[in-house]
Amino acid sequence: MRMFLEGHAFFTAAAVVWLFLSIVCRLAAGVTLKRLIAEAENMSASGNRFLKQCKLKFQNYYELNGGVMNVGVFVDRALRGLRVGRMRLRTLDLLSGQCLLLAVFSCGAGACLGIAGGETLRQVLPYYLLACLTLYLHFSVSGLIDVAGRRQELQTVMTDFLENRMTERIRSVRRDSSYLEAEEERAAGGQAEPDGKKNELEILLEEFLA
Repeated sequence: MRMFLEGHAFFTAAAVVWLFLSIVCRLAAGVTLKRLIAEAENMSASGNRFLKQCKLKFQNYYELNGGVMNVGVFVDRALRGLRVGRMRLRTLDLLSGQCLLLAVFSCGAGACLGIAGGETLRQVLPYYLLACLTLYLHFSVSGLIDVAGRRQELQTVMTDFLENRMTERIRSVRRDSSYLEAEEERAAGGQAEPDGKKNELEILLEEFLA
């Protein structure tokens, strides 16, 4: 093995580096999703920038369209724009797969060049073993992280909050606001309601979305 590493250092190192990058990309995606899931469990009080933007955009769509008909589609579109640093989560996941392919390609290229240079199958066999080990490590880590499963879990938690909690909160505020406006119109000729009381519901909604 030592002679193999000394004589085939370039392709071996390339395969290891690409494998390392593929695992790092997958880990970054998994850690980001895990953190967001924990934040989304208490989404009303979360200070996460992505979740706060989703709440604000959801409210704007709701007010503009008089309601959001398909919350699941809204959340799915929001998650498509989720970024890890400056890179989209989907792009990072695809990059992980490309790095894996490059790692396996490095092993294959090293084996082909070794055979073309007159080496025996026994001499290039470590390349095939390295390729198998690369695939095993990548898919083992991917299975433990489960990026697709975590993304689905995050989508479920966000959909539940927006559809069952935030939507009802907005409707409740709008109903109460309409009731206050009606009461003010009835009392227009008599005692007027204090201005501060009129804005109480708006303040509550702003605190909920903060």
